[in-house]
Amino acid sequence: MKKLVLLLSLLFVFSSCNLDDEPNVEYVLLPVESVEMPVDFNVNVINQIKIRYRRPTTCHLYDGIYYRYDGNTRIVAINAVKLKSNTCENAIEEGPYEVTLDFKPTESQTYLFKFWTGTNAAGEDEFLEYEAIVN
Repeated sequence: MKKLVLLLSLLFVFSSCNLDDEPNVEYVLLPVESVEMPVDFNVNVINQIKIRYRRPTTCHLYDGIYYRYDGNTRIVAINAVKLKSNTCENAIEEGPYEVTLDFKPTESQTYLFKFWTGTNAAGEDEFLEYEAIVN
């Protein structure tokens, strides 16, 4: 009897899991449409940078700010989750949506912000570039 219960349990476990299922979401980057930089940046103070973006469809959902740095260069874009659905509608006319990037520099120096605006016809990344001189 114990063997039968074990066999049925194993059969249930393996039949309930389908390893061929594809994820229902995809993680993508959305381009930045415009940026509002502060006039002054100060050390050890949170400086707020306003970023505007649009989502291409109703299946693209905001998932935070993409932020990568290399030395004094900061690369910024919008993280999004794209739902894999057949009911997505065009949403490019919505918005623009606005989010805030909190930047707290720890040293007085010049930082280069590169806000990703998408790719060109050759597939190369394009950016809005701003220098932030921190006092």
